[in-house]
Amino acid sequence: MASEAPPFETRKERGDLLRWEDKKHFQRIFTAQAVKSYIFLSFGMGLVALALPVLLVAFGGYAGHYSISSFYYVRDATQNIFVGCLWATGVFLFLFHGLSRLENWLLNIAGMAAISVAMNPMPAEQCGPGPALTLHAASAILFFVLLAIVAVGLSKGRIKYIIHPPKKRRFAAAYNAAGFAMIAMPLIVAGLHFAGGGLCESHWIFWIEVAGIWSFAAYWFVKTIEYQLLLRIRWRRTSYRRRSARGARRGGAVKGSS
Repeated sequence: MASEAPPFETRKERGDLLRWEDKKHFQRIFTAQAVKSYIFLSFGMGLVALALPVLLVAFGGYAGHYSISSFYYVRDATQNIFVGCLWATGVFLFLFHGLSRLENWLLNIAGMAAISVAMNPMPAEQCGPGPALTLHAASAILFFVLLAIVAVGLSKGRIKYIIHPPKKRRFAAAYNAAGFAMIAMPLIVAGLHFAGGGLCESHWIFWIEVAGIWSFAAYWFVKTIEYQLLLRIRWRRTSYRRRSARGARRGGAVKGSS
């Protein structure tokens, strides 16, 4: 793999505002916290997607709602949840830095698509005559397709380095399942819309959309587990100064005994 330049200037510089020891100390703290923030953001994105359908049903009820998008018109609380979660998802995807330039751009565009879903709601009457493909629906399809490409295609670029074959196969299967589900669900919903057949009186489309959203959540949970296991991230925090002090004390003891 191509090597990346270190994020910090590790040499003493004329313009340094900190002493050398303090500079190294805060660089270590920032590195540890940045890694944890990256993991928490990934896991949090999964939680937002997992919670969205649950919160909509909790605040808007279950009976009579044709799709996830229909909750936009139920009451102010469900409209705020719907728009807020999509905006949170869009901003997150735009700010979350992919591990390659292509992945980063795909996530950026997917983030803008999520915001477009929120800002261009479906018509209030979704079962009557109307355009076959709205900006809302097109944005949703684009969102899921781009995330599926990242899951099925680009995620394999990392897991191919796993030296344990069973774990490599399990990660590949998990990413494939999440990616293919994210492609299949919007296509199934589009097919059901064209098929008609009294679907507005059922919950089929709602649950298919929920499956697609939860597939998106599953992708971020798998990514979180992948980062944690592959990089062996430690969660217990130990002060760098305390570790240095313990090392100095041990060194002093060794010198005193010699």
